[in-house]
Amino acid sequence: MKRIMTLSLTAALALGLFSGCGGPSEEESASDDAPVAITGTAEHLTILLPPGADAATVAEHAEPFCAALDQEMRSQGWDVAEITVETAATSALAGKALDDGTADVAILPASQYFTYSEAATLLMTATRKGVSVSSETAADWNGSVDAPSYTDADVPYGRTLICTTQSETGRALAQAAKNGTLTWEELSQAKWIYPEAANSSDFIYPDLWLTAEFGKTMEDLPNVRGVDGYGVLFAEAGRQEADVIVLSADMRIDYSAAWQLSEDDIDHTGKLGMGHEDSIFNDLQVIGVTEPIYGDVMALRTEESPYSDADFQSALIASMDALKNNEHARALWETCGYTGFTASGDGHYDNIRELTVFGAGD
Repeated sequence: MKRIMTLSLTAALALGLFSGCGGPSEEESASDDAPVAITGTAEHLTILLPPGADAATVAEHAEPFCAALDQEMRSQGWDVAEITVETAATSALAGKALDDGTADVAILPASQYFTYSEAATLLMTATRKGVSVSSETAADWNGSVDAPSYTDADVPYGRTLICTTQSETGRALAQAAKNGTLTWEELSQAKWIYPEAANSSDFIYPDLWLTAEFGKTMEDLPNVRGVDGYGVLFAEAGRQEADVIVLSADMRIDYSAAWQLSEDDIDHTGKLGMGHEDSIFNDLQVIGVTEPIYGDVMALRTEESPYSDADFQSALIASMDALKNNEHARALWETCGYTGFTASGDGHYDNIRELTVFGAGD
């Protein structure tokens, strides 16, 4: 894994070397508020960000984030000698780092968390922007009138959509879904693509729908392949090089402007125009919607003290929650693709656990 920033806080705080995170001022010391007693100590807290975190963003914000986290942990009664923020090379290596004790906290996709859950516990779930449509009925996601849009809420879950393109086969599948006659035989004859990512989520999540509807998984499809990200996925979908695509429910929103821009133009986020006349919400018809899928997890290794202590875990959750509006914490989470983190329960992941650990389908 690539080391980005290490912050040893104990000596630095004693010398008052960090702007804004040294010892209390004379005015603060004179306050009537009694200082929080330190009731527990930890030698280190090594936090692994997921692959893909922007190195420049991490370099800029890791140190002040670590200082803020140290202060919050102290307010909870815990003195952490060293706090470290690093970026994992892969999700698998992040999980292994929890397992072998070279990292204390790692942000992982659920599938990796399950692999190492005997050595770790779930602390929090990553949040994302909420989407205005939350129905599991495919038709509710289609059409440019009342099209899905982002809301002001941050939510710890999302959905995966199975969409058809405007190819001849894609249009036939969309009509069959609308009529309620869609069969596995029809789906298995179609060309499927999904966005390859640093983890297997984009392949695993559609299994929830396929298993529920047909007792099958993506591995049962004879003509399915991954493509290099959403840009390529939407480009191939627009060229009708696939009949069915798999994508997160918010991705059509992200690409809605670029979909209809001319090919020599770019949208406000830098996406190249794709030159389509109709709305992306009309051209890419939803035929399947998964149940809610909870996001990536912040996991803590728990094979030794103090990380196994309930008090330490509660203090860390409370500290992370207190930093939800901290500009440095938000910058780190946003570069990982999240809006933040919220406390969550392990039971929210039972649907993905069953597929990942036990498998599904015939």
